[in-house]
Amino acid sequence: MKPWLLVLIILPFLTLLLYYRSHPLVSKVKIRDTVIVTEVAVTEAQKQKGLGGRKILGNSSGMLFPYDHKEHYNFWMRGMLFPLDFIWIDGNRIADITLNVPPPVGDQQPAMIKPKVPVDKVLEVNAGFVREHQITIGDMVQFMDK
Repeated sequence: MKPWLLVLIILPFLTLLLYYRSHPLVSKVKIRDTVIVTEVAVTEAQKQKGLGGRKILGNSSGMLFPYDHKEHYNFWMRGMLFPLDFIWIDGNRIADITLNVPPPVGDQQPAMIKPKVPVDKVLEVNAGFVREHQITIGDMVQFMDK
């Protein structure tokens, strides 16, 4: 294979990788009348880090974790500095909700949580968000473009 052809193949891939590393993929999710601006965790590294290390999350913000199949995905609060509500999504419907999961304190082992049923998406929002917006299991979820 000619070297210039290899460069033409690899260069676009590297450009996209670098772009999304510094400009995370953003989407909007609508539940009832509430629109949540979400950062989308696409890569395995993004999914493992999640919101860990951040000091704050905007009031109508969240992080969406999409998967290609349904499963009882385990999540933990490693590196978290504030509590979260977890919205477990199956297709376009809320399948389960876990409220007010606290961050670890000191050397405490981070909480490990998972949904009661298999899901293909997880949405993390600030603790209290679910109650404040009266979000319930069974609510429809609409995924919108930016």
